[in-house]
Amino acid sequence: MEMRRTFNENENTGGFFTEVYMEGNMNLKELCKKINLQPEIANRVLDFVHGFDFNIVNKQLKDFLTYEKMGEAQIELQSILYPDEDNIKILACMLKASLDSYHIYKEKGIGDDIYFATMKCYTRFIDETYRMTGRLYFDRYWWTTRQAGCHLFRIGSLEYEMKHICNSIIIGIHIPSDADFSPSSVDDSLTSAKRFFRKHYPQLNGCEFVCHSWLLDSQLKNMLKEGSNILSFQNRFEIFDKGQADTEFIQWLYNTKSTNYQDWPEKTSLQRNMKKYIIAGGEIRNAYGRLKESKNGSAENI
Repeated sequence: MEMRRTFNENENTGGFFTEVYMEGNMNLKELCKKINLQPEIANRVLDFVHGFDFNIVNKQLKDFLTYEKMGEAQIELQSILYPDEDNIKILACMLKASLDSYHIYKEKGIGDDIYFATMKCYTRFIDETYRMTGRLYFDRYWWTTRQAGCHLFRIGSLEYEMKHICNSIIIGIHIPSDADFSPSSVDDSLTSAKRFFRKHYPQLNGCEFVCHSWLLDSQLKNMLKEGSNILSFQNRFEIFDKGQADTEFIQWLYNTKSTNYQDWPEKTSLQRNMKKYIIAGGEIRNAYGRLKESKNGSAENI
């Protein structure tokens, strides 16, 4: 990581030096632009960065690179940065760590298309929160250690996380809110992911691909037409654990966190059928599924 001092002219002060953090030929300002970060948020991030010494949080940002340490590092970072209105300070640190990780992508030969697609998570998360609350702020700092620490990648429609569980590694599949969920797009993503890990992380060859999501709940079969994109996705997996009942689906299906069921919209057949099911006392579980294997022993559709 290189730090350059650039001279900025200002009609009131005559001029001042600003620290611009660089990784290769990219700086934080360019990263914000490349991922289409909301201008209001980007300006607040850059204002904070210009007066902040990142050496204060260097240990925490480096710890993001270690899967077992990233959670504790994020909690430490919150404590150091408190108070943090709209979590702008921790967003700036997440972006700084993401910028630092760019050299890892380059060393491994991972393309810029995957790097920027992965880092657009920040913009997506802020958009999601805005749609639910009408406010622009960052609330997913507990999750983005994965992107900043090179543990999760956006490859086509889906995201893939190298999850460390019980001294082993599995590939966790995540479904972003803006994913093209058509069978062909999912096929393309899975195929590209297999190629990606075989090339850049050959030590993971043979790892299981798993998914933990409400989209795998078998109750959805009673709410959707045969051939729907969701059921097509479900059919790719062998469910090995029905999981626990959860309300996570509310945010993604109804664009709210409210449990006032009567107020949920009914724009789609799934929204209508889900609403009836929940009001009648039903519950939705975050099921666990393992990507099925084809006859040749490789993960299906990969």
